[in-house]
Amino acid sequence: MRQFAPKRARHDASGVVGAEVLPFIVLVFVGGTLMFAQAAAALDAKITAVAGAREATRTFVEHRGPRSGDAVDAAVAAGTRAMSGYRLSGEASVLPVGAARLHRCEQVTFEATREVPRLALLGGGWSPVTVGARASETVDPFRHGLSGRAPCGQ
Repeated sequence: MRQFAPKRARHDASGVVGAEVLPFIVLVFVGGTLMFAQAAAALDAKITAVAGAREATRTFVEHRGPRSGDAVDAAVAAGTRAMSGYRLSGEASVLPVGAARLHRCEQVTFEATREVPRLALLGGGWSPVTVGARASETVDPFRHGLSGRAPCGQ
């Protein structure tokens, strides 16, 4: 007669996730979701800043009238209106970079900035992120209503 060795019980635990791993998985998903939401908010603010800077520059260059001060005021108002149309929270500003003069062939640059509030988890009071954009254009050398000659081609 043959003797057989007793069968050993096999304990196969492959594919089983222990309860200690579940909090880690939840933390990774929550953290990833918050990072994605923060990146999306920063992208929205960047798009808003680009629109505000572009609209301010365009309004300045196309302003009717010879006074630079009036053109700057109209440009800042137009850029701020363009940024407020996106209805995002946070501070927004539009300002000229350097001296904005309404002269033929003058290069004009406006900068728009927008603050993005950070997503607070567990009451964290982090400072907001500031996102900015610049836009430049040249005043038309043949524009009607401006005095002087066009120095662009010289």
